[in-house]
Amino acid sequence: MSRIESGKVELEYAPADLCGILDSLYDLFAEQMKQKQMDFSVHTAQVQDRWVWCDRNNLNRVLLNLLSNAYKFTDDGGTISASLYELGSPADGYGSYEIRIQDNGIGMSKEFVERMWGAFERERSSTDSGVEGTGLGLAITKGIVDMMGGTIEVLTAPGCGTEILLRFKFRLAENEEIHKESVAVGAADEETVDFTGKRLLLVEDNAINMEIAKMILEQMGFSLETAENGQAAVDMVAASQPGHFDAVLMDIQMPVMDGYAATRAIRALDNTELASVPILAMTANAFREDVQAAMDAGMQAHIAKPIDIGDLTKTLRSVLRS
Repeated sequence: MSRIESGKVELEYAPADLCGILDSLYDLFAEQMKQKQMDFSVHTAQVQDRWVWCDRNNLNRVLLNLLSNAYKFTDDGGTISASLYELGSPADGYGSYEIRIQDNGIGMSKEFVERMWGAFERERSSTDSGVEGTGLGLAITKGIVDMMGGTIEVLTAPGCGTEILLRFKFRLAENEEIHKESVAVGAADEETVDFTGKRLLLVEDNAINMEIAKMILEQMGFSLETAENGQAAVDMVAASQPGHFDAVLMDIQMPVMDGYAATRAIRALDNTELASVPILAMTANAFREDVQAAMDAGMQAHIAKPIDIGDLTKTLRSVLRS
């Protein structure tokens, strides 16, 4: 939040498939929603111009925050939807888009809506419900949307659910830009690597994130061991035989010892084979300086949350092949 307020955050634009971004979020949340017996749906069929120039990681961060709130504040058996619309026809190479995140959860008071984008703000009903958090998610969301030149509108009332409307204007990607991006993605998809027999150490303190990552990685063929903080990860690597772990997927913000400190501790182990195990940051800290901080700590790669399965596969393929 301090980086946003001080103007130190730079957006990184590249051709991206808006429909694909929402579809990836469905894949990410579907299992959690199923466990709470929620009716969760994503709608993108109306969009004609789906390829635009945008900061995919930060748009993902915005949508992840809003969907996470919808999930937290909607009771079991509730309904949540995310819908993408293209507004009107493109003009001067730009398209106008609206994303609606809707739930039938506890809703919010008019008084809270007027101050909800401020740092550390929490609705009393959410505090009473026992939902944890810092109260920074919405402030960060608003900061990123403002940087992107977008707007946010909130429709809600206590007991009547919430609908959040995001509106953006994005430059449309040209056909050759789309083709170049599609070819790169297709080439990565066609290059098959068998992950069966590969063993990862997954370091993650959030139980839900742990379960999602385990499900994705096990479907890719990996064997997994887990640690709930950086110190536990260091201990497990130090006690292992060289080659036992093919790589470590390391969260950054964790109790006891964070991911940067854990990486430096592993790199300092006396056994040089253990000290050289590939370590990949897997974190929601996805600004450019976060990627650099991961490299400076001794990590080989950076994977942004929410997890994009294609990016995860491509990164793991590259690291494990080298």
